Amino acid sequence: MIAPVQIDEQVVDLSTELERSRLLEGQTWMRHGVTRRVPGLGRAEGNVGYTAPRDEADAWEMRQLWARAVGVDPGTLTRVRQHHGKNVHLATEADLIRGAGPDAGEAPIADSLITNQSDMALCTLHADCLAMLIADPGTRSVAAVHAGWRSTVLDIAGETVRAMSTTFGSRPSDLLVYVGPSIGIDHYEVGEEVADAWNSCGIEDPPALRPYGQKWQFDLKRANALLLRRAGVSASNIEFSTVCTATEEARWFSHRAQGPLTGRFAAIISIVGDISS
Repeated sequence: MIAPVQIDEQVVDLSTELERSRLLEGQTWMRHGVTRRVPGLGRAEGNVGYTAPRDEADAWEMRQLWARAVGVDPGTLTRVRQHHGKNVHLATEADLIRGAGPDAGEAPIADSLITNQSDMALCTLHADCLAMLIADPGTRSVAAVHAGWRSTVLDIAGETVRAMSTTFGSRPSDLLVYVGPSIGIDHYEVGEEVADAWNSCGIEDPPALRPYGQKWQFDLKRANALLLRRAGVSASNIEFSTVCTATEEARWFSHRAQGPLTGRFAAIISIVGDISS
């Protein structure tokens, strides 16, 4: 049973505030959800980030509330230190013991987590960077991915698919992928460094870049979907969120729209219960 929370004198079921994937909702062996910005929730509108000047006690309380809203035990939250790279971390019992509380200590450096262990809630944090959640019904394995432009051009999407294939025996064509909330192309202006890095990936059609004056606009969702397709994921198994975090800043944390001290939302995915059946 999910405990309701009090927001501005109203009792709210926080599970209704989550962003979810229709594609993943049908997988009864797992739970997932993307948290968001909720005015009146906690001291910082549902922010789950620990970054200073954050109140860590409140951030941990938010993580616990959101985890319960997703339907997972907050004690199973598992995280990494995101570094805008292409490392994929295999989450194991050691990560579960470390946990995701404010006194958890240093976590491994990675921008993607994968596991086939039940009751381990993979968690990535975002504030414009793309949130991706991946599930393989065949091997009952899952992944959570954080993809800003750097991780995107380093092919974090493809690296995650290949890691799941190597580690769990996943077939890329069987993977279900939610390409979740991120900043949209209309608000994501980038320079030549990003354009050159993306063009070096060798994917031209359909374009993920478009000219914008002397610069470019970059489509994180499309770019990562193209990389997923190149890695073997079926187009019919990819679902796109329509959320632009910079446009909908009242509901989302956005680095571009709100500045570097903005909060973070979380993408969470977990295998639940006994997966042997």
